[in-house]
Amino acid sequence: MKISGSGKLSAGNIDDTINVSGSARIDGDFSCDAFKSSGSLKGEGNLVVRGDVKSSGSFRILGALHGDGNAKFSGSASIGEEIDLKGELENSGSLRAGGNIDAIGGMSFSGSSKIDGGLTSEETIEIEGSTTVRGGIKAKNVLIGSQSSFGGKRVSKHPYKVFGDIFATNDIEIINTFVQGNVRGRNIKIGRRTEILGKIYYIDSIEIDKKATLTHETTQISETAEDELQK
Repeated sequence: MKISGSGKLSAGNIDDTINVSGSARIDGDFSCDAFKSSGSLKGEGNLVVRGDVKSSGSFRILGALHGDGNAKFSGSASIGEEIDLKGELENSGSLRAGGNIDAIGGMSFSGSSKIDGGLTSEETIEIEGSTTVRGGIKAKNVLIGSQSSFGGKRVSKHPYKVFGDIFATNDIEIINTFVQGNVRGRNIKIGRRTEILGKIYYIDSIEIDKKATLTHETTQISETAEDELQK
């Protein structure tokens, strides 16, 4: 289904791809096969997509976004509640989420993001755009800041803020980041202008820039101790 002018969709289900190049409004909870938009969307409820979501325009829903595929936002996106994806989330625009984001396939943030919850993935979460996360971050790998310039000079201080814990089963690399909670990972790199108020636990290795600020001493733990910390 294509909407190139101004269109209105009632709550319900459509077994088709919704393609918006104009202005569309959804009155309530809605589900479809896939969703593509280069125009403007306003939704009053939850949106369930059985495939991929792709938006380069204005994307606004008051409820939650649930998807069986990937979601890619390069414009302005605002989701009032949580985002739950079986694929990957990629944001290169402006993203606002009112709840947790769970994307099994990984996450990539290169735009501006404000998340009023936590981030969870079974793969890598990479953040390079200005981002505030009100909850914690849990993933296979957590990379925050420009990884190509680890230890290099950055102009602004703390463009990345995490008000919960950061946990990774493998690697953590963070630069110019404020972390209110604890940091736990196998291999950890803490870059310059990073401030961590919580405790830091690592299994194999840790690297700390001399311009990082830590409230507590770092602690090396065993595999068994790491399992206990996750409980």
